[in-house]
Amino acid sequence: MSFFPLLLFLTVGLSYIMDINTEFIIRTLQKLFPEASQQFLKLMLTLAEKRTIFGLIGLLISFYFATSIFTALHSAFIYIFNGREEGVKKKALVYLLGVPIFTLTLTGVYFLGASVSFILDIIKSFQLWKYIENIFGTVHLEFLLQAITNVSLIIQYIGFVIILFMLYKYLAPHYIYSIKIILYVAVLIAFILFGLSVVFNNYILIASKANPIYGALSGIFAFLAWLYLTFGIILIGGRMLYYLELIQE
Repeated sequence: MSFFPLLLFLTVGLSYIMDINTEFIIRTLQKLFPEASQQFLKLMLTLAEKRTIFGLIGLLISFYFATSIFTALHSAFIYIFNGREEGVKKKALVYLLGVPIFTLTLTGVYFLGASVSFILDIIKSFQLWKYIENIFGTVHLEFLLQAITNVSLIIQYIGFVIILFMLYKYLAPHYIYSIKIILYVAVLIAFILFGLSVVFNNYILIASKANPIYGALSGIFAFLAWLYLTFGIILIGGRMLYYLELIQE
């Protein structure tokens, strides 16, 4: 109920303040989340292109409902930390800054992906890269080289790590001051989410090919199930921080 208003705010809100093609938000989200139906993506782009129809009031409403994602996560983190109380100021900051910071993070992930892609294109233009490809092809491991240099997969995983680190660092009410510990937990949970995302992507693609009508419908329910499982896995990472904090004490 909060994820779709968040997507509305991302596409429509950025189209107000940035003179860019908002499809980059969709491409960035596709790197982080399983593929949604094409009809939904077209609706998002239509709203972004015709933002004057959507209106400022609609934008504020979408912002209000989108903040529930971060306030719900914050409340869940407080619960798994045995009800550790936090001040009203922290809650207000989560409510007001959760969506804007997430928007900036996604924008940063997109530009990071563009930078990595640009660097890989330069590397692949060298003659040495062709020798490396020939070596991997000789031992029949060219698929491994392609996987390692797959920009989409690389950015998807890095994006998971960045977002999880931000959530654990600023939403979870822990007393862990070591950035390394928080980063290690984020890397581990990101790996689990990355694998789960690949599984759901393959499921949606297989279901769509097997039966285009029911496959598209099942993809929507699979996407919602993925969101539910993702929320639980993120909380597992928060619980890990709780036990790591106890060990430090």
